[in-house]
Amino acid sequence: MIYYQHIFVVCTAVLFTGWVFTYDEPQCYETAMRHSCNWTCMRLTLQWPGSFCISLNKKNICSIPQTIQNWTIHGLWPQKTGHCCDCWPIFHSHLQDIEAELSHLWPSFVKAKNYFLFWKEEWIKHGTCAGCEETLGSPVHYFQAAIKLRKLYDIDSVLKNSGIQTSCDVSYKYKEICAVLDPWFGSNYDLQCVTDKKGREVWVQLKISLFRNQTLGCHKEEQLFNNTVRMQGPGHPCPKNETIFYFPINYEQPYDPCN
Repeated sequence: MIYYQHIFVVCTAVLFTGWVFTYDEPQCYETAMRHSCNWTCMRLTLQWPGSFCISLNKKNICSIPQTIQNWTIHGLWPQKTGHCCDCWPIFHSHLQDIEAELSHLWPSFVKAKNYFLFWKEEWIKHGTCAGCEETLGSPVHYFQAAIKLRKLYDIDSVLKNSGIQTSCDVSYKYKEICAVLDPWFGSNYDLQCVTDKKGREVWVQLKISLFRNQTLGCHKEEQLFNNTVRMQGPGHPCPKNETIFYFPINYEQPYDPCN
């Protein structure tokens, strides 16, 4: 009885202070996470490297590796979870078998943040909530699921086959992009843009709505919540009445790809 009282006190401290506790006991996780397991929808957020750096206030912190040429993962986010517990640790060794794929599909573009630190933050903030679902129930399962979804929703091929190409000069109407994406995602996605220094709206993210079992779709009330309350990451909803640019990647000047 004393043992379980101790676990309860520790996890309560975790929830209310944000203290990072690395005690990997199931009881600790279950106690701390009970309030965060009732989510029903997720967001797979993909980001375009060619415009990501535009959104950063400090331009010199951004860098796009030459090996990155396609859309990458920004996150896999359960919705309406609140704060999750910090008591489920992740170690570099957990991801060694998939590190090569993660480095290609889920890189960090911030110079001072190494890849594992970025992944660790995503796991603590989002993955621990996702861990309530059996197929996402460990660090490696969570990141494997994100990789699988990124390959399933091959946005690069979809755009290439439709004729939508990166350009500093050619822009697209909102409806033109949606006409390409609708057959693949229905209404279960959102486009996010950033505004560059010349006032151009530039496509930066694609947010795909998923049910808890990782299939495409999301309740309408969940979509409304996602669109208006918890817009995570850079950018804002792309305006429907303005043309949208899809900038190429500029490895030399990623913060100003089309100056």
